[in-house]
Amino acid sequence: MTGGTGKTGRRLIPMLRRRGSAVRAASRTPAPARGGVEPVRFDWFDESTYRAALAGVQAVYVVSPHLTGTVADASAQMEKFVHAAAASGVRRLVHLSSFGVDQAPPDDPLRRAELLVEGSELPATILRPAAFMQNFSENHWSGLARSIRERGELAMPFGDYPVSHVSARDIAEVAAAALTEDGHEGKGYTLTGPEAITFAEAAAHISAAAGRHVRYVDPGPDAIRDALLGSGAPAEFAAYVSETFRFAITSGVMKAVTGDVSAATGRPATSFAEFAADAAGAWIP
Repeated sequence: MTGGTGKTGRRLIPMLRRRGSAVRAASRTPAPARGGVEPVRFDWFDESTYRAALAGVQAVYVVSPHLTGTVADASAQMEKFVHAAAASGVRRLVHLSSFGVDQAPPDDPLRRAELLVEGSELPATILRPAAFMQNFSENHWSGLARSIRERGELAMPFGDYPVSHVSARDIAEVAAAALTEDGHEGKGYTLTGPEAITFAEAAAHISAAAGRHVRYVDPGPDAIRDALLGSGAPAEFAAYVSETFRFAITSGVMKAVTGDVSAATGRPATSFAEFAADAAGAWIP
């Protein structure tokens, strides 16, 4: 699996181990080996790392290189990796994409990556999650967890528009099912929580969970781009993500709620209130 140290990857590994699967966790900086988990160095932009990462692998979890926070378009790397996976004998591929990408034009970088997966000879499942709930509580370019903890502020633009956030744990559970069970091939799952809420409502849930007042503030439409630039992202990538975020929020696309988490896992999706209760320690100074 790629992205083994990311929000979904590090939750997916123990789920796969509980299902009896051996795991090869591929990342640029591999973690130490542990029971049933083999670390291996993998870099999207170093094709020499592909062979070792894929050798003997039956199923692959692929976090799109477009989501690594470095480039706006990594279609060439995605194409080479998919071909390498097919050539190595991979029998199943689960691709982590992003919410609404199936509705994007063919020249959109994320949609282009999906089309490469869909057009390959590999049986594949595409996951299209909404915004992660864990972006509020864990390391993220937005700095939300830090601003909530240190200033009691949830600062994001477009706060009047509802968003159906999804738990990274739910995404990982869907991925685990798709990697180890039959019946998910050829499907695209749009993964959301059970309700769409505004950022002000998210702040209220966080306040209740953390036992302290967290206020919502709107920093203005340029905040996303500025935060990405401040985190070291290239200007082209920052502009792409900022514009994509603005459109996704203000168009109302991200208020959609689906039942795909339940359909794939057999249990209800995690609510924001449930997530906040579990993550409360992240917001206490």
